[in-house]
Amino acid sequence: MKDNLSERQVKRNPAPPKQTGRVGQLLFVVQQAAQALAAERLEPLGLSPRAWGVLSTLAESGPLTQIDLATTMSIDRTAMVYLIDELEAAALVERVRHPQDRRAFLIHLTPAGQDLQAQAAAALAGAAKALLAPLDAAESQLLIDLLAKVAAHWQQVGGDRQAGAPPRSARRR
Repeated sequence: MKDNLSERQVKRNPAPPKQTGRVGQLLFVVQQAAQALAAERLEPLGLSPRAWGVLSTLAESGPLTQIDLATTMSIDRTAMVYLIDELEAAALVERVRHPQDRRAFLIHLTPAGQDLQAQAAAALAGAAKALLAPLDAAESQLLIDLLAKVAAHWQQVGGDRQAGAPPRSARRR
C-alpha cells in the first residue's frame, strides 16, 4: 500500500526538470521574470520597463547624450530616439544642447520625470526582493556584484555591437 501511495505522489509531483547550465538560457529566464515583475509594477504608472530604465539611468548618472544613454542601456540608437521622443512628449525628459558639442543634445529629467522616477522606484522596491527570494542577502549581493562586473565589461568593450554597429571584424578599413 505504501508503494502505491508514493507512486501516486510522484505522478502528482514529478521531479523538476534538470536545470540547464547554459548561461545565456539562465540569464534569459531570469530576465523574463524581472521584466514581468517590473511591468506589473510599472503599468499603473504608465511606464514601460524601457522607459523606467531611461528615467532611472538619468536619475543615477545625470544628463547623458542620446548615444551614451543608448550604449549604457544596450538599446539600439534608433530605438532610443523613439523612446526619448515619447518621454519628451510626456514632459518627463527634455533635450538640451550639449554645451561642448553643438551637434549633440543632453537628455535631462524634468521635475515631472524626477517625480515619476521616484514613484516608480518605490513601486519597484519589492520587485528585486521578489526576484531574488531564493537567495540569502550575501548571495543576492554577490549576484548583483558579478552581474555589474559583466555588464560594465560589455558596456566598455561591446558598446559598438550593443548600439547596432557591425562587429569590428566586419568593418571595412
